[in-house]
Amino acid sequence: MSPPAPAVDDSFPRLRKCPYLPPEEYGALREADGPAVRRLYHGGPIWVISDYAQARAVLHDTRFSSDITHPGYPIYAEVLESFRAFPLLNTLDPPLHTAQRRAVVSEFTLRKAEELRPAMRKKAEELLDAMTDGADTADLVAAFAEPFAGTITCWALGMDYADLQSWLVASREVREKASGSATDAGDVGQEIAHQIIALQQYFQKFVDEKIEHPGDDPVSRVVEKYVRGGDLSKEELVKLCFVIFVAGQSPVKAMITIGLLRLLERPDELAAVRERSDALPAVVDELTRLVSPLDLMPRVAKEDVEIGGRLIRAGEGVVVAGAAANRDAAEYPDPDRLDLDRESRGNLAFGSGLHHCLGANLTRVGLQVAYGTLLTRLPALRLAESSAEIYEHPSWHPEISRMPVAW
Repeated sequence: MSPPAPAVDDSFPRLRKCPYLPPEEYGALREADGPAVRRLYHGGPIWVISDYAQARAVLHDTRFSSDITHPGYPIYAEVLESFRAFPLLNTLDPPLHTAQRRAVVSEFTLRKAEELRPAMRKKAEELLDAMTDGADTADLVAAFAEPFAGTITCWALGMDYADLQSWLVASREVREKASGSATDAGDVGQEIAHQIIALQQYFQKFVDEKIEHPGDDPVSRVVEKYVRGGDLSKEELVKLCFVIFVAGQSPVKAMITIGLLRLLERPDELAAVRERSDALPAVVDELTRLVSPLDLMPRVAKEDVEIGGRLIRAGEGVVVAGAAANRDAAEYPDPDRLDLDRESRGNLAFGSGLHHCLGANLTRVGLQVAYGTLLTRLPALRLAESSAEIYEHPSWHPEISRMPVAW
C-alpha cells in the first residue's frame, strides 16, 4: 500500500523568497486554466487571478468592488483586518471614490511631476553627497532610498518630510513584525491601528493649518477649490493625505532598492542599462513590471461574473496577483528577462482601471532620477552583502529594510 499523498498547501498569499522575484507558487497559478481557488488565513476561499488579460479585465470591470467594508472583501492577513474600519481612496467605490479622486488628480499629472524633476535631481545629489562623504560603504535604504522617496512624496502634498521621521521609524518596525511568522496577530493588528490613528492625527493638524493659513501648495489648492465649497470634507482630505503619503512613499523606496538589487546581481542587465543612458523610462517600466511593488489587489464581486471560464458569484472575493500577471508570457514573451526594447508601460505595477495609482507619474519620474543619479555618480556601486543576507524579513510585497552597498 502506497503512503497517502501529502496535502496540497493552497494557502494564499505566499511570502517572497527573493525581493525581486514573485513567489514560486505564481508559476502554478499561471498554468491554471482560469482563476484559481486558494485559501486565506481564516481558511475561507479566494479567487486568485494570475493571467494578464483576465487581471486587466477584473480591474476594469465595475461589477467588481473595491469597497473594503463589504463583508466579502478579502483581507489577506489577520493583522490587516483593522483597515476595514478605515476606508481610503483605494478601498472606495464610486461615487465616493470619484469625488475624492477628482479633488486631487490635477496635482498628480505628468506635467506636475516633471516640474519637480530639477528639485528631485538636487535632492538626489545632496543625499549622495552626504552618503559618500568620507565613507566607502552605506545602507542605501537609510541613506538614500527612504529619505528620497519620503521627500518627493511630501513635496506632492506640500509637507515637511522631517516632521514624519518618528512615525516612519515606528511604522517600519510594525511592518517587519507583520511580515514575521511568529507574531501575535492581535497585538500587531493593534499596533497597526495605533499607527493609523497617529498619522491621521498628524494630517488633521496639517489640514487645519492649511485651512487657516493657505499657501501655494497642493493641499492648500484642494482646500480652496473643494473644501471651502463643500465638495470635499476636511475628514476626506485628511484621509486623502494619509493614503497619498503611505501609498507613495513605500513603493518608491522599495523600487529604488530592489530594482537596483536586481541589476547589481545581474551584471548583464546592469551593463545594458549603463549603455542606454537615454532609456531610463524603459528601465523604470521594465523594473516595475518585474518587481511589481503593488502585487496584491483585492476585489469582491457585486454580481455573478464569468472570468476565464469560471463563475465568480456575487459576494465572493478576488485577488489580482499583479506580479504573476506581469510575468504572463502571453503578454510579455520571455517575461523574466529585462528587455529595454519591450513595450511594457501597460504593466499592472500601478494597477489599472478606476484605481490606477494616483502617484504613478510622480513615481516614474522619481525613479528615473534616482536610478540615473545613482548609476552615474557611483559607477562602481556594488552590494556589500548578498541578497540572501539582506532579505531578512520575507514579505508578501517587495520590500527590504536595509541594503549595504559599497562603491
